[in-house]
Amino acid sequence: MTRNVGVFHPGTQHSWQTARALQGGGRLGWYATSIFYRANHWPYRALPYLPEKLRERMTAEFGRFYHPSLAPDVVRTFGFHEWLERGFSRAGFRRLAARVNIAGNTTFAKSVCGLMAREPVAAVWGYDTSSADVFAFAKERGIVRILDKTIGDPRVYNALMKDIYAEYKPFFSSPNFAVPQSVIDLQDREYTLADGIVVGSDFCRDTILDPLARPDLAGKIDVLPYCYDDVFFQPGPPPPRPTNRPVRFLFLGQAGPRKGIHLLLKAFARLPRNAATLTIVGQLQVPAATFRQYSDLVTLISTVPRSAVADYLRESDCLVFPTFFEGSPITIYEALACGCAIIQSKNSNLDAIPKAGLALEQLDEDSVYAALMYAIDNRDVLQSWQHAAPAIAEGFTIAAYQKAVMAYLDKMLPANG
Repeated sequence: MTRNVGVFHPGTQHSWQTARALQGGGRLGWYATSIFYRANHWPYRALPYLPEKLRERMTAEFGRFYHPSLAPDVVRTFGFHEWLERGFSRAGFRRLAARVNIAGNTTFAKSVCGLMAREPVAAVWGYDTSSADVFAFAKERGIVRILDKTIGDPRVYNALMKDIYAEYKPFFSSPNFAVPQSVIDLQDREYTLADGIVVGSDFCRDTILDPLARPDLAGKIDVLPYCYDDVFFQPGPPPPRPTNRPVRFLFLGQAGPRKGIHLLLKAFARLPRNAATLTIVGQLQVPAATFRQYSDLVTLISTVPRSAVADYLRESDCLVFPTFFEGSPITIYEALACGCAIIQSKNSNLDAIPKAGLALEQLDEDSVYAALMYAIDNRDVLQSWQHAAPAIAEGFTIAAYQKAVMAYLDKMLPANG
């Protein structure tokens, strides 16, 4: 009787890490996803024939779905909806992308159920908003169901963002920021069908157990910290960073109100002009008219493959991450591995604090401004954070994550169970 696990996710999140951890522990049955870059497979082999600029953009996009440490024979790909969703999202049609995502998840789930029937596993490991139908199918067959909740509960998110929208409306692309009830109901169904729920941080767990959400799930939830990609991010001594230049701040990821980009832009605009630089690497989720007020102050880089992220981190002094609502961003672990200091909110993993950075006591413009100025005015402290970072990253390697995953699996699938 197999004791292997099937991992499925129509996109990515950190599903490749989970699959790799299970592969390393000899317990991966298969990894099902929609996009997995293999240069000699269609449609990726068409890239060399595209016009140069389009080829560069598509190569960067596909590079985010490249996992060289995963054995190709364990990967199963199906579904075109993810391609459409990402196209709409990149074009700025996020509401349409969300609708395509829901339809795509339904189609993807049917494919995963068929895969389960053809290639049986003892457990399935799925992710929020794409697991309900698969879990229902698995439950009928006595297959253990593990839900990986990558972000906090949507009810808490809606309550939190309502106040932010009231104060910072120009930074929102749409007034329809709230997670709809249909998605909340879907996630409730996933909670109920799951045998166990894993999250990456205490913050994420606490939002699920909030009185607004599902405090009845306390016995189901375990915290399993994520890891960084040691293929592209290898910890070591921080690179030399001159102290006589402006401090180089970096923001990585989706640059929208949920991530606190409005606080960072407003705070940075108040800094002395020659004191610091700010680079944003990721998808801008702020209306163009609003961002135009800050465009001369910052450098904006569109989404890049993970292999290129490390270079931006090593060239920067400090990652700034004033997020309002998270699961557990791997970006922080990647920054630590690259010897980058951290300024972050408490609504995230706090593994870098206090040795490699500081956590904001309040999430407002003044607090972010004060934190930036502290790093600018205290270069010795900034350097001490940078030097402490790689050692902290050593605790969040794929080996550490694999050990935690295998221990959790032993709990969920005991050998004599």
